[in-house]
Amino acid sequence: MQYQPTLGQINYSPSKVAQERVDPNQAMRGNQGASELLGQLNRAQWADWKNRFAPYVDELARLAEDNNAPGTAAANASSAVGLAFDSSQEGLAQQRQSYGISQTPQQKAAEERRMNIERSASMVSAGNEARISAQDRQQSILAGGMGLSNIPDKVMNQ
Repeated sequence: MQYQPTLGQINYSPSKVAQERVDPNQAMRGNQGASELLGQLNRAQWADWKNRFAPYVDELARLAEDNNAPGTAAANASSAVGLAFDSSQEGLAQQRQSYGISQTPQQKAAEERRMNIERSASMVSAGNEARISAQDRQQSILAGGMGLSNIPDKVMNQ
């Protein structure tokens, strides 16, 4: 499974406002030219913000309110560490086989016992760290410390 950032998956329609042209010379036309121009610019900016940034704000709010997010993050981290240990153990066995090294049953049992303890400890630790990070992220979003300014540049400038 490949990691996909949540905020990077948001699809928004290209801004129609960006295609609008505003004539700056209209500011000099009539008594209300500048006022009308400022109104057009403000409406265009608001429409553009709603189109481009509101989906990210909505997604951040959804993430902050998701009670299952810490548990999901913990399960994913724990699973990833378990897979890494399995892969490492398989690679070690292949390396031994390529050198023609074989273990006695006692050595094999001792190594499996050690690897299982290390695997379990690492999986629990990774799950706990991920759960804490997810809870911290939710608290940061709710406290306003993780807004649009903290979203990586590659996500916002697509």
